[in-house]
Amino acid sequence: MLKKTLLIALAAFLCMGAEAKKDNGNDNVESEEWHVKVTLESGDTITGYIRNDLKTGLKNLFSKGGLLRQYINVGTEPKGGETHRYHAWEVKEYRFLESTEAYPEGAVCVSEMINAPKMFKPGNCMRGFVWQLDKRESGSVVRWEVYESTGGRNSVTRIVPAIGIKLKGAGAAYAVMMNGRFFDGYLMLYLKKTHPELREAWNQYYHKGKDAKAHRKELTDNVSTALLFYEDFLRTHDPINDSAVSEESACEGSDPEEEK
Repeated sequence: MLKKTLLIALAAFLCMGAEAKKDNGNDNVESEEWHVKVTLESGDTITGYIRNDLKTGLKNLFSKGGLLRQYINVGTEPKGGETHRYHAWEVKEYRFLESTEAYPEGAVCVSEMINAPKMFKPGNCMRGFVWQLDKRESGSVVRWEVYESTGGRNSVTRIVPAIGIKLKGAGAAYAVMMNGRFFDGYLMLYLKKTHPELREAWNQYYHKGKDAKAHRKELTDNVSTALLFYEDFLRTHDPINDSAVSEESACEGSDPEEEK
């Protein structure tokens, strides 16, 4: 199983490298696709180009974050010149400067604490780079990739998208969709330990209520509806405040030095 997992991750990395090196006959256009503005944890900003080099790829491949990317390499030029490798703990976000129809202001990768469950540690969290799909007062929606096993005798491990929500006041983002399916098991466990009132409201809305099935369908069609649910909850309740609960309960395994 470990061999399969490593081969899948290596294949994904090689594909990423191949995409970065593709030659479509227009280097200037291709370079702008990787042009970014990086906001550091200090608040300073730099402008440069994401460089998908071998060393950074290997550091991500063999980091404790698994598929959760923890390193980026930023160069002053699209090719050649100086580069600097940053860990996710050093960066707040990087925004692509090329606008698209889906992202008129440029797509954004944020450095975020993500629930990354391990055996016997379902509350384990790691900091890494994830795509920010939506952001509003009540929280944000982010996407990353995870391993999924098909199970059974001829089980296959594959890479699938996970979409999660980072609720206002929460210490980490938790998945609510896995490979296009509703999935809130680890979010429910987190809420049970730290925010039982919110867990009961979520459970009623998405599991027990007469319209629960329709609400789950709404979420899988548009994950931002989960933030609307939270906004409604906040009309009569205080927001989550993970800084007021123990780090072990809110998010296990969040030591920056341990992750680097």
